This record gives sequence, C-alpha cells and structure tokens, in this order.
Amino acid sequence: MSPRIITIVAGIVITGLGIAGLLYPERVLGLLGLAYANPSHMAAALGEVRATYGGLFVVMGCFTLFAALDPIAHRSRLLFVGLLWLGMGLGRLFGVYVDGNPGLPGWLAAAFELVLGGALVVASQSGAPGADTLEPSVRAAETAYEVPPTVVPPA
Repeated sequence: MSPRIITIVAGIVITGLGIAGLLYPERVLGLLGLAYANPSHMAAALGEVRATYGGLFVVMGCFTLFAALDPIAHRSRLLFVGLLWLGMGLGRLFGVYVDGNPGLPGWLAAAFELVLGGALVVASQSGAPGADTLEPSVRAAETAYEVPPTVVPPA
C-alpha cells in the first residue's frame, strides 16, 4: 500500500475518533470503561474527554491528512504522529506489566495503537531519499541561499 493511502486512512480514522470525542464524550467515557465519580465532576470529566480524545485527536488527524498531500515531503510530521501512537501503545503495555491484564478491550486498544503508529512510521520512511524529501521550509531555505561575495583583502 502506498504511503499516501496509509496516511489518508490513518488521518480519517484519527479525525473520526476526535470528532466522536468532541460530540459524544459520554459514549467515549463508556467505551473506555470510565465514569465520573460524582455528578459535580461531570462537566470536568466531559471537558477532559472533549480536550484529549476530541480536540487533540482532531488536530492530530488533520495534521496527518495535511501530510498526506505529500508524504515524502512531510515525513517528519508522519514520523511524529506515528511515534505518538506508538507511545500510547507502549504506555498501555507498560500498564499491562504494572497493573495486570486489561482484558480484551485493553489488548485491542494496544494492538490498534501499535498498528496505526507502526503504519505511520513505515509511511514516513517510504520513498527514495534525496532533495525532494526535504521539508518544504528546509527546501525553500536551501533554494533561497545565496553565496556571499568573496572578500578580497586590500593590496
């Protein structure tokens, strides 16, 4: 599968998860097996879900979709998002080591995070290296560079 298709699919999935977190925070809490302990904490709990699983994921998904325009030129962006997902998966696996078996939902979440992160890391490393693989800002800086004139000492 091409890096562009991997990136587009990942971006759509991440953005979709973020939109769900923004619009349906109570369902996301339930899906995660979480609940607020006190009704007076409901607004704070829902706000946390909207921020973390909503806003953060929407921005991460849009960031990934933007990188899909040219995965080779935006490889550092894809690597960054892929490493974020791998970090989530590894954090979950650390929780398994420390806290014990999370059950099927926990294992599925770990697998999802590791597969998505791994796919983005692989997509970020695809393509032939060369001048066309530079970030657009680096490419612009390199093409805008002018050699300074040679200074000739007085005779």
